[in-house]
Amino acid sequence: MNQITATQRRSKFPAEYFVPHTTEDRKLQVGDEVEISVFGQRDTIAENVPVAPDGKLYYRFLPGIQAEGRTAEDVAKEMESKLGNLFNNPDVSIIPTKFISNRFSIFGKVENGGVYPLDTPTTVRQAIAKAGGIALGKYHDSWIPIHNYKDSWLLRGKEKIPVNFDALMTKDDFSEDIYIRPGDVIYIASALGREVYLMGEVNQQQSQPFTAGLTLTQLIAGLDAGAGGYKEDTADIKRIVILRDAMSDPKVFKVNLEAILKGKEHNVFLEAGDIVYVPEKSFLFTRTLVKAMFETFVNTFAGEFASDINKKYLFPGGYIPNRTVAP
Repeated sequence: MNQITATQRRSKFPAEYFVPHTTEDRKLQVGDEVEISVFGQRDTIAENVPVAPDGKLYYRFLPGIQAEGRTAEDVAKEMESKLGNLFNNPDVSIIPTKFISNRFSIFGKVENGGVYPLDTPTTVRQAIAKAGGIALGKYHDSWIPIHNYKDSWLLRGKEKIPVNFDALMTKDDFSEDIYIRPGDVIYIASALGREVYLMGEVNQQQSQPFTAGLTLTQLIAGLDAGAGGYKEDTADIKRIVILRDAMSDPKVFKVNLEAILKGKEHNVFLEAGDIVYVPEKSFLFTRTLVKAMFETFVNTFAGEFASDINKKYLFPGGYIPNRTVAP
C-alpha cells in the first residue's frame, strides 16, 4: 500500500481511499483493448486487440479465446497452452491498454460535465478540474456562483461516499480528497435548485437561473436565456410540454405557443424547476413525448448516467408521468 500523508491519516476515510486504483485484477469486458505478444518472438506483437462482441479475443495464431469476465493473466495462460505446437514454452503477455469501464462521470455545476477516462490516478479535486472546474452563471451581466457543495455527492456503486465538498474546495482540506474509482459518479448540486430547463427542438438545450416573472415566451425566445429560439422546420409549437414538480408531485401541462404568440391565449408564467420541452412535429402521444423528454433531460443535463441511478436520484420511483393538466 502506498504511503499516505499525516493529513490523510487524520481523515474520516479509511486509508485505502487514498490509494490509487489498480488494474491488475480487473476482469476484461467487451470493448476493452489489449496488447498481445509472445516473449522473445518480435513478430508476434498485436496491438489494440479488442475484446469482441462475443466476449472473445482473436489473436493471429489462434481461434477466439474467451476473455470477457476473466483477467488478462488467466487468458494469457490459456493462450500459452494452445500455442505449444507453434512455440517452445511460449510465454504470452497480455497487457490491457484500454478498459472500457475504466471511467468516471461528473455532472451538475461543472463547466464540462460528462464521462471521463480514468487513465491516471485521479482524486476528487482533480476530477473536478478535468471537467473544467466549478461553473459560474451569468445573471444581469454579472457572473455568480451557482453551485451548492452541501448537497453535492460522490456515488460509488449504490453507496454515497460522504465527501465534504465545501471543506475540500473552499478550505483546501485534503483529508477529503480521496481517489476516484472506476464507475464513480460526482454530482455538483445547484446553488438554490432554482433553475428552468429548455429542451427538444430548440436551437440550444439549456438551463438558466429562475427569475420571478419569467414567461414561456421569454425562455424560448431567449430574451433572458441569452440564446433561444425553436427550430421552425421541425418544432411543434402547438404542443409544447411543461413538466412541473418533477421531484415530488409531477404534473404535465400542454401549451399552445402558437396561440400565445398570436394573442389568442395567455402567456404562461414558469416556476423554478420547470422543464420545458418543444417536441418534433411527428410526436402524437403525450406519454411517448414525456418519455422522450425525460431521456433528453438525463442525456443533456446529467451526462452518461446509469438508468438505475437516474431513477433513484433524479426521478424517484422511475415513473413516467401520465397525469396531464389541460392548459
